[in-house]
Amino acid sequence: MGYVTSIAGGFKTLVTGLGVTVKELFKKPVTLQYPHEKPELSPAYRSLIKLIRFDELGTHDCVACMQCVNICPSYCIKIEGGKVEGIKRKRATLFEVDFALCSVCGLCIDTCPTTTLEYSRLYDEAGYDRNWTYDLLAEYRDYEPEFREKQREVEAKEAAEREAKKEAAAKAKAAAEAKKKAAEKTPEKGDGDKKGGDA
Repeated sequence: MGYVTSIAGGFKTLVTGLGVTVKELFKKPVTLQYPHEKPELSPAYRSLIKLIRFDELGTHDCVACMQCVNICPSYCIKIEGGKVEGIKRKRATLFEVDFALCSVCGLCIDTCPTTTLEYSRLYDEAGYDRNWTYDLLAEYRDYEPEFREKQREVEAKEAAEREAKKEAAAKAKAAAEAKKKAAEKTPEKGDGDKKGGDA
């Protein structure tokens, strides 16, 4: 009798389990079939930092000010750069981040004066060694010579316009002073008549 009861109990458990399985079988899956399906990332999603490409520049706008290097609590950012001939602003020549150390705190983004840093949308980075140092300028190096040439032309044009305005202002000022001096030398109307009448 105990044997039959045991079998009946086991069968009941089996049916209960199958019932749960069948019921869940027709529900919408809550898991993502990665990598065949891509996840929908939240706007607040944070990942590795990256440089922003500005349409008007065609490249990034990092001026190697070192503010992100100075504020980084993980000491994971390394930047090199300096003045470029014919361009007023400095340009970064090296921008490396060790993402093995980066805590994705965002202080570098907050302190960037040219707002050229943001969080990337990467979510599936994988590595096969311990080197997690990324060169953020890698994708921009091909555009840098063209940017520098255009920037030189723009700044040269702006300098020429400023010089032309300065010369025009100087000429206008000189003309106004000459007119004022001429007016001071010319006697007022009626002065001769008054003198003649007095005599």
